[in-house]
Amino acid sequence: MKLKTVQSLAPVLLLVLFTTVTACGIMRSPAGSRPDEAQVAPEKIKMVMYDWLREGQPTTGIYSEGVEEFNKRPDLGATVTVHHIPGTPYYTKLKARLAANDGPDLFMSHAAGVLQTYAAADRLLPLDDAFAQDPAWKASFAPGVFDLLSYRDHIYAVPTSFAAVALFYNKHIFGQYGLTPPRTYEELLHVIRVLKANRVTPFAFGAKMPWTAAQFSEMVADRIGGSEPYDAIMHGEGNWLHPAFIETGRVMERLRDMGAFPDAFLELDNDAVNLMFKQGKAAMLVTGSWVINQMIAEDSEVKDAVGVVKFPVFPNGKGDADTWLGQTSVNFAVNAEAKDKQAAVQLLKLFTSEKFQRKIAEEGDIPVIKLELDPNRTPQLTKQLQKEMSTMNRMFIFYDVGLGQVIGDEYNNTIQAILAGKKPEDAFASLETFTRLHRGS
Repeated sequence: MKLKTVQSLAPVLLLVLFTTVTACGIMRSPAGSRPDEAQVAPEKIKMVMYDWLREGQPTTGIYSEGVEEFNKRPDLGATVTVHHIPGTPYYTKLKARLAANDGPDLFMSHAAGVLQTYAAADRLLPLDDAFAQDPAWKASFAPGVFDLLSYRDHIYAVPTSFAAVALFYNKHIFGQYGLTPPRTYEELLHVIRVLKANRVTPFAFGAKMPWTAAQFSEMVADRIGGSEPYDAIMHGEGNWLHPAFIETGRVMERLRDMGAFPDAFLELDNDAVNLMFKQGKAAMLVTGSWVINQMIAEDSEVKDAVGVVKFPVFPNGKGDADTWLGQTSVNFAVNAEAKDKQAAVQLLKLFTSEKFQRKIAEEGDIPVIKLELDPNRTPQLTKQLQKEMSTMNRMFIFYDVGLGQVIGDEYNNTIQAILAGKKPEDAFASLETFTRLHRGS
């Protein structure tokens, strides 16, 4: 009888015991932690991204919005903090941090020679596997965008926008003096003479930062000599004493001497040049499409008065108007030692998604993916530039990008020296000697 009673009470006792043990907190989860601990998300990895953007600019806001969206995603195990390093200090700091093995997880880089320097040093993550895992992502890009972002058959960066150099002009000033946008060198000289006669500065132009003057000269060199002289230099076979380069130096001298550039232009940096044009203090500006968002900003005094045309052609020149100077202007590379490589790739996908590419186009930059833009949301100046570029047959890259920083920067310095008074023959002879000594560095 007692045995039967005990047996009948067994289920009840087990239930009481289970309830008591659970209430006392003795029961353990399968993972060996308390139930409340299982709900705590693991701490995310903290990554760093470098860019050369300035706070407060529209394009900077787009990338910041992308990073903010990335940081909120629950499916990713990392967050990103952005360090803005505008201007010349950017590469100085980037190289120093990479050399110290404390570089950013992601960073902006120019294409071709600049990017290849880091790729050759095994500092970058090849992105081929990421594209192989998501072929639709790679197929979304415009043709040829990875040509200058590859090294030894591997892709090392993802572009987010194009840039192309053109001649921007102030419609109000041109209209006031009955001028038409110059399509030839002779027409350009006429425009300069009329503007000078009326005490108007023809070009917003500066050479304190040598690259700003060099890009102007690179357009001149292409129009005079066509593609061959620069392509030969790129392939290690050319010579800086080519007549096209010498004549380019003479053209820069002539424009300087006839007053095409502002007084004290050797002391003006890129910001000062852009501000001069934005304030309507100069009639023309030769620069890249990256300036569009500044020209159409609310604080721009010329936001409704800017036009854009192809750089003029030269008499007996071998270059044509449908050859453009440019590149993929913003490219993101991933550090080979990034703390979370998969998450870094996801941020690149975010920047190149249709949503953010539309935002980039609406701020005046040229998107890199195949995308039909909303004409009601795209700036008129961007549409004008796209129309001018619709007949493009070739694009060549900035010298200081295509040739790498060592020789490319020395070219920039050469143009600055010519503008400061050095004879073109002497300046390019020095550059030729320098190139022979440093080729391959």
